[in-house]
Amino acid sequence: MTEPEIGGRTVFMTNLRISVPCIKNALLFWYNLMRNGEVDMRSQHAACPVLTGIKWIMTKQFRERGQEWRRPCGLNQFDQERYVGDLGDTKPRHHSNI
Repeated sequence: MTEPEIGGRTVFMTNLRISVPCIKNALLFWYNLMRNGEVDMRSQHAACPVLTGIKWIMTKQFRERGQEWRRPCGLNQFDQERYVGDLGDTKPRHHSNI
């Protein structure tokens, strides 16, 4: 919701090596569960400290129950996303800020 002058990035602490800067009025969204309901360890993340400026954020959490129609399970119990942010497309998406 705000953009600090220095610092405040969100980093994913896995081999994905993703670091996302704070951008005013931007949205960062990811699933932390696989389609089968197991925890996706790739979604572990942390916030870097703000060195200069102020960082205001808002968090909205969605529960896995009640999402059957928005994000249905695959036919195979081992169906998984390719990486954080993949919504089940056959091809991975590429984002300029990742």
